[in-house]
Amino acid sequence: MEVFRVLHLDDLLEAQPHRVVLDGQPILLTKIDGEPHAISDVCPHNGTSLSGGIVKEGCVTCPAHLWRFSLHDGQRQGNPEVRVRVYGTRLTADGWIEVEVPAAPTVRSLREVLLAHARGEDVNAPSA
Repeated sequence: MEVFRVLHLDDLLEAQPHRVVLDGQPILLTKIDGEPHAISDVCPHNGTSLSGGIVKEGCVTCPAHLWRFSLHDGQRQGNPEVRVRVYGTRLTADGWIEVEVPAAPTVRSLREVLLAHARGEDVNAPSA
């Protein structure tokens, strides 16, 4: 897990989506009732950036097809089995927002997968 200092709380407008990319991961950052919230900025339906949507009542609405996602738990409203990743946030003593981002998974190339398979290794195991 890596922690990124992103923005001062005073620079984040209430209920306004703000897009950041941390460790290659697009993240929607917003403030609800004075508290920062961070979720994935990618709609699972077709990859639309959620930060182009409207934040209202603790949810963001995807601008492409109107799916609503909770900024608290990432759950799609009306279908709890669909969700986006939620990132931990915290405030420093001097008001900076920090976002916790898990390390991006290592992706094996096709060559690495084929060689591992030929050696009888678990091809679903992460590469070293």
